[in-house]
Amino acid sequence: MDTIKENLFSIKQEKKNIKLVLSITLFIFFLISIFSIIKYGNSTLLGSLTKPDNDDVKFIRSAWTLVYTGQYIYHNPGISTAFMMPGLPFSLAFFVMIFGKFGGITAFRVFQAIVQTGSLYLVFLIGRKIFNSKVGVVAVIINALCISDYWVTNLILTESVFKFFVLLLVYFSIYAIEQKSTKYYIFAAIAWAIGTYFRPTIATFPIVILIMWIIKKYSIKEMFKYATIVVVVFCIIMAPWWIRNYTVFHTFIPLTLATGNPMLQGTYINYDQKTKKTDGLNYAQFNHTGNEYKDNQTDVEISKYRLQNLVPKHPIEFLAWYTLGKTYYQIRIPFLWTSFLGVPIKLVCLWHYLIFIFGVIGVASFYKNKDRNKMGTIAFSMIIYFIIMYLPFYAFPRYFYPAIPFLIIFAAYGVLNIKDKMIKKYTV
Repeated sequence: MDTIKENLFSIKQEKKNIKLVLSITLFIFFLISIFSIIKYGNSTLLGSLTKPDNDDVKFIRSAWTLVYTGQYIYHNPGISTAFMMPGLPFSLAFFVMIFGKFGGITAFRVFQAIVQTGSLYLVFLIGRKIFNSKVGVVAVIINALCISDYWVTNLILTESVFKFFVLLLVYFSIYAIEQKSTKYYIFAAIAWAIGTYFRPTIATFPIVILIMWIIKKYSIKEMFKYATIVVVVFCIIMAPWWIRNYTVFHTFIPLTLATGNPMLQGTYINYDQKTKKTDGLNYAQFNHTGNEYKDNQTDVEISKYRLQNLVPKHPIEFLAWYTLGKTYYQIRIPFLWTSFLGVPIKLVCLWHYLIFIFGVIGVASFYKNKDRNKMGTIAFSMIIYFIIMYLPFYAFPRYFYPAIPFLIIFAAYGVLNIKDKMIKKYTV
């Protein structure tokens, strides 16, 4: 198999029942996604279009401004920004240019339905590659029953596209590491860079690759060779953003300036900002000016000030908060804030808990298996990666959403393992 299609994306060699179930599931998922777009329209917006007060409506305003003025803004109209990565506003602007202000929003949602269906297919491919086709197709069925995926399709946020490129990045990386293929490392680097344009947290993904290189016993020479290739490709793709930022702000801004506020919010245990009144600290020395860049620096300074003064007083509480506490806040519920498609939120949460239970069983079974595919560690690493990346900041279920597909793959493996053991037990 010489082509990418044959090696990576083809299902020609699958059994008929696998192809049939996979195709039907993907088709139904896409149809329900389109139905939800027609049914809910702009009612799924989290903010107000007349007074942008949430990420989604600010992204929409940014896209509109891009189309009509060519300026990239976020918080304040007329003021250029580097507060958010430009992937989503520029993507949305493309659809606005073609379909108009409001037609572009609907078209973008349809695009996200396609992307979400593509992500579902990637879940199958990754599950097949790490385990087998049965695990892959069961993972797709489990994933298709996650109501949050239909809800996310309707949101004007980074989740849909970002998740797709994370899955694509992992899939290319598996082949790149296994085959030591320059071609696949380049494809992985492209997926990595594009994903970074939507969410900067994936920028440190090479940590996962380094772990896999060590597991696969790469030589230092091989590590240097492939690292150089990946970094060069990444830099070429990111260069327009860097050049634009330096031209506008006269300083090198590699990603965004949005770390300050999430970091500050994360310093409050259980996000209880009422404690600010009783913590005995003097905040009068810090002033916000309305300048995006300066206010971000101020929030970072306040974060440092709080941690330097409060951690020595409450070391155990802060240690627990910055480890178990924030982890709990990320995984405790699915990324869904309301009942959707007529499914009660309680049922959505129950499905989420079952995925976690079987996911843990799947992970344990995977590492107990001496004949396991070592590349499964990259999928497990992604679950841990997204938890750890947000521990210094404001952590909640939205940020764990891109890790759910990897948990689902292990859940599918766990389900099939239990089924096989039960069959073996009752047929002996």
